[in-house]
Amino acid sequence: MIIHPRVTFMIATHNRLRELEITLTSCLAQIGVVAEIKVVDDASNDGTYAAVRSRFPSVDIVRNELNRGSIASRNDILKRARGDYIIALDDDSRFVDSDACARIVARMDAEPDLGIIAFQVIGPENPTTLTPEGRLTGEWHCSSFVCCGAAIRRCMLAKTGLFPEFFYHAYEEPDLALRAWDAGYRVLQWNDIVVYHEFSGLNRNEQRTHRRHTRNEALSVVMRSPWYLVIPLCIMRLARQFGYALRRGWAWREPWIWIETIYFIPQALRNRRPVAAGSVKMILGLNRIKLRSPQSAWLLSATPWHKIAMLTKSD
Repeated sequence: MIIHPRVTFMIATHNRLRELEITLTSCLAQIGVVAEIKVVDDASNDGTYAAVRSRFPSVDIVRNELNRGSIASRNDILKRARGDYIIALDDDSRFVDSDACARIVARMDAEPDLGIIAFQVIGPENPTTLTPEGRLTGEWHCSSFVCCGAAIRRCMLAKTGLFPEFFYHAYEEPDLALRAWDAGYRVLQWNDIVVYHEFSGLNRNEQRTHRRHTRNEALSVVMRSPWYLVIPLCIMRLARQFGYALRRGWAWREPWIWIETIYFIPQALRNRRPVAAGSVKMILGLNRIKLRSPQSAWLLSATPWHKIAMLTKSD
């Protein structure tokens, strides 16, 4: 008898075999739920593919001979996933509690309009989270999530579509979260579910990530916003990223990012699928305030623009 998995673990990896082995061991230790584990080895040269095939025979791993990026690798898994819910993890992140998946399934079963759950991510990147006193409590609706710790309702993707592959890496999560809200699904930060992110320094470069994030954030505006919002939102997003680069001492690099953004605009226009203006309001509002009530979150879509602009960012 074929047992249908409730959960598909989605892991893209590149040259982090040691971390990946710890993550896979943690996935296999989850209790109370039938799960499948799918991994894409994105052209690693550290023996990842052979090692996983040998040491974790139940794991479904495929290999990209050429590096395609984390987004294309995740899309490959999303196309093949059989689970009702996708558990997105990085190759160096893992659940703290062994019953986390079972709790996620129970909640998403009970709340069919819950499209994405963002987990609380702890680890050395933010040392204060390593003690209970430094962790977040409660839950609230949000405008994004991170693929090192999130759950995605698979059937939702038929309405939203997958991640934009030409992004290569960075900003795919806020782009999908916007489309989730627009499709009638909630995005929730649920801090009771905790993921430890080892945050390996391998393959990570802060300036490179900033470049991709800045570029893709502007391209997402081009793809998703109503036409009358494209220019003001692009200016706002690029200005905010310039301020960040200024504080980090990288401001002189920003014009090159703007040129790169312009280069990709034709591709963004070919992938343009605009959302309702009310969905943009919700994202802007949820960037500033934390709302636990679903009704309050949905009401943001009908809030006048001037009131959205006056919202004060909450802690």
